Amino acid sequence: MNKNTNEQLAVEDLPSLEDIDWVEMDRNLIVRDMLRNCVIGVFNLALIVVFGILLLTSDTQLVQLIGIVGICTGIVVIVLLISWPRLEFPHRGYALREMDIAQKYGLVTRYLATAPFSRVQHVAVSQGILDRLLSLATLQIYTAGGVSSIKGFHVDNAHMLRGHILERVAEINLSRVEEFVDEED
Repeated sequence: MNKNTNEQLAVEDLPSLEDIDWVEMDRNLIVRDMLRNCVIGVFNLALIVVFGILLLTSDTQLVQLIGIVGICTGIVVIVLLISWPRLEFPHRGYALREMDIAQKYGLVTRYLATAPFSRVQHVAVSQGILDRLLSLATLQIYTAGGVSSIKGFHVDNAHMLRGHILERVAEINLSRVEEFVDEED
């Protein structure tokens, strides 16, 4: 006999995303992303300024105007690039729930994903150079559908979450085996 059903659900009866208590990521994530963007920005700004100066030395006013507009646009883009992590941070978070872990991020394009523990195959913790300097880590959750990376954990929290997720995966797998054995009897 099949215990599973396939009852129709009303969308209004589903849990709301506003009911999730999102946990804020480590604030050092802002520093890391600002440093990374600053390095990229300074390199790009140097190229833009050199190119703009070359255009400004032209005899044609139109080419000089293009040089000025290019330099100004480059400066605005770099200021946005450097300030972006601070603007995006309030929209980042994760939620550890009984059967899954969810994450959200994004300022312009909002991203929300969950990794159900029943689909998890492997969990890893990784750190780049800036991550190690700031005691940050990324939790990588490998599921049957791909990899979900959650950036911005304090390294100790990432390792604790990794252990918890692996324990939950083991519990879920054990209960499935027990259900299967019970059905066979």
